[in-house]
Amino acid sequence: MLKLAIKTLIVLLASIGTQTQLTNTLIFIFLLLAITITGINQYYHTKKLTLVLTALYTFISLFLPSTRLFLPILFFDLAPYYPKKYTLLLPLVFLIGVFDQLQNSLFLLLLGWVVLILAHLTIDVANLGMINKEIYDTNASQKKILTLKNQMLLESQGDVLHMAKLQERNRIARDIHDTIGHALSRALLQTGALSAINQNDAIQPAIDDLKATLTNSMNAIRNSIHDLKDDSIDLKPAISDILDQSGFKISFTYDISDEVPNEIKNCFLIVLKESITNTSKHSDATKITVTVIEHPAIYQFLVADNGTKEPTQTGHGIGLQNIAERINELGGYLRMNYDGGFRTFITIPKKEHNKS
Repeated sequence: MLKLAIKTLIVLLASIGTQTQLTNTLIFIFLLLAITITGINQYYHTKKLTLVLTALYTFISLFLPSTRLFLPILFFDLAPYYPKKYTLLLPLVFLIGVFDQLQNSLFLLLLGWVVLILAHLTIDVANLGMINKEIYDTNASQKKILTLKNQMLLESQGDVLHMAKLQERNRIARDIHDTIGHALSRALLQTGALSAINQNDAIQPAIDDLKATLTNSMNAIRNSIHDLKDDSIDLKPAISDILDQSGFKISFTYDISDEVPNEIKNCFLIVLKESITNTSKHSDATKITVTVIEHPAIYQFLVADNGTKEPTQTGHGIGLQNIAERINELGGYLRMNYDGGFRTFITIPKKEHNKS
């Protein structure tokens, strides 16, 4: 739009200063010719074509001085391709034939220089616009990178907090086992010894009640320790440790939240261990693929190898039967099949395993 406005201004300025002996029709024809040439230059935007067309029009103007009227339009197109110090020499063509058209030649000489200065200013404005766009794009890119880094930092902090929580649960379970657990065990032993040496039948029921209370408390402590230990299992590192020790090439995809019920964690780990054991014993596989994915309503777990030996029997081993029974207890779905390798695919619904 800026270039179009400047070219329109050039035509107006040239028309104001024109004193010509040619007919108005001929001037109009050359105006159309100049506009056509500048349109071609604008469309193809090539240095060679612009130079040829400008040179052709300039050559015509040597024989028809009045046609130089619209040369500044073409100078404007030529300016971007050459240094300023060279393009400013172009208007000197107006001084040819100066003896009979001195006034027009001097006017067009001045007009030509004004046009070329405007052309170079337009180029500078365009360059500034490009620089501003690059700065804007760079800032936008840096903002995205910063946002991504902040997100990664928050996720990292979340992982650190999660690990700290798991470690604290382990510590609490260990402390309960080492203090209260040992104290209850000692009390049970003492109660048993007291019952063995007791000679008074009247107090024996009280001793039996005390022993039952201590036994129930001991069982409650054991269950609590067991739950804390289960909660302290970080599923992803646990799977990674098993895979690292398997001796196979590994492809591991993990997309699941930290809040996985204890029984499902244990199920996945047992299935993985059993699958690796069976692959080691019965397959010529070199690679194991493990995928753990959480959906809105289900958990999915896949263990697959790249073995080329299709098993003649599936699901009849004791280990595989135990897997099937465990998954059935969780209300899940189990599928074992051979498809370019042995695959164990598990789906377990979430709604039946909400943690308390």
